Amino acid sequence: MNGKHAIYRTYQALCAGMLRLFPAGKQKLVQGDGCLARIPELLKIHGIKAVQIITTPGTVRRGTIAPLLTECEEAGVRTVLYTGVSPDPTVAEVEAAAECFFVSGCEAILAIGGGSVMDCAKVAGARAVRRDLPVEKMSGLLKIHKKLPLLLAVPTTAGTGSEVTLAAVITDETCHYKHAIMDYCLMPRYAFLDPGLCCSLPPDMTAYSGMDALTHAVEAYCNRFCSTEMKAHARKAVCLISANLLTAYREPENKAARMNMLTGSYEAGIAFTNAYVGYVHAIAHGIGGLYHVPHGEANAILLPKVLAAYGSAVYEPLAELEREVRASGAEDGSHAGTDAELAGAFIERIRRMNQSMGIPEQLVMLREEDVPELAARAIKEGNPNYPVPVIWEEEQMRAFLTEQVPK
Repeated sequence: MNGKHAIYRTYQALCAGMLRLFPAGKQKLVQGDGCLARIPELLKIHGIKAVQIITTPGTVRRGTIAPLLTECEEAGVRTVLYTGVSPDPTVAEVEAAAECFFVSGCEAILAIGGGSVMDCAKVAGARAVRRDLPVEKMSGLLKIHKKLPLLLAVPTTAGTGSEVTLAAVITDETCHYKHAIMDYCLMPRYAFLDPGLCCSLPPDMTAYSGMDALTHAVEAYCNRFCSTEMKAHARKAVCLISANLLTAYREPENKAARMNMLTGSYEAGIAFTNAYVGYVHAIAHGIGGLYHVPHGEANAILLPKVLAAYGSAVYEPLAELEREVRASGAEDGSHAGTDAELAGAFIERIRRMNQSMGIPEQLVMLREEDVPELAARAIKEGNPNYPVPVIWEEEQMRAFLTEQVPK
């Protein structure tokens, strides 16, 4: 290990120790079919008289939250809708949401949607209390340092785990750069897991969000300094997702599969909030920012490729995950084999899942002339922040990305 890498590992070890003092998964969790109906009374208990609901036009159009709006008004809680959230929330959208919160006199934020909605809500809440700190200055670790308004998160996809994480990703639309913002204050105070809200999710979004959650769990599990407790959360997530994602994809109304996917995503969110992600995410953020590829799709394509590129450094953790999935009853299979063989089987498992859901094998949009910029962005995000199994320098990142350029 060279001197710079030793410094990275020391920094990562210190961060891991700090995270163990403030672990994720400590907020209030409300779960079960129809649990959304408990929100009005909860808001009253907290003395909230006006709540900003951040969601998407599609959620409103489908009537998903119409009963909730009525129940809030009947409980004496005024609702203010903000629906200007795109699939990759931008700085401008965050600013508009924060301004809406500020001028309408809201006291709490309720995020109902996928990761984009929750990310926008988190950073809008941060901007509402830190009007002196622009979004680009929040980028990185622990830059906000102020308690947000009461934040409640209701995921309508099972993927990002944003309802339990300290992270948010916001796109600077002026330069197509994705700001990864991480601070303890961004963790929602309440998370609601209601499987009925996921049943209308289109198959492609079920696939992308599910593979996003799997990537969270696998990267966290393989990372250095992942604690025994966080490994348990990651293993649970991997097993739940492996057993339920294809069912949710093929049977969208299957509430048992949807609930298991929500739980898997939540468990993965706990794991990666405390053990971080890795180069899959670092690269995917650049791919998404430059080519507007859905984040989960980019993760799904990259995950088996990056794991294979890590080589022997991930044989042991991937073999452990493969054994765990086989033992969980997700499928029959022997536990026999070397770590290298079982790791290869786990990577192949990911490829088969992608194929079963129509996810491309290659990054067909990747252009060779963009490789230097993408490599620089990935290294800037990943080093030293992510305790990856193998530290890559920019030259290695370029070589990896060059191999992915369609021939």
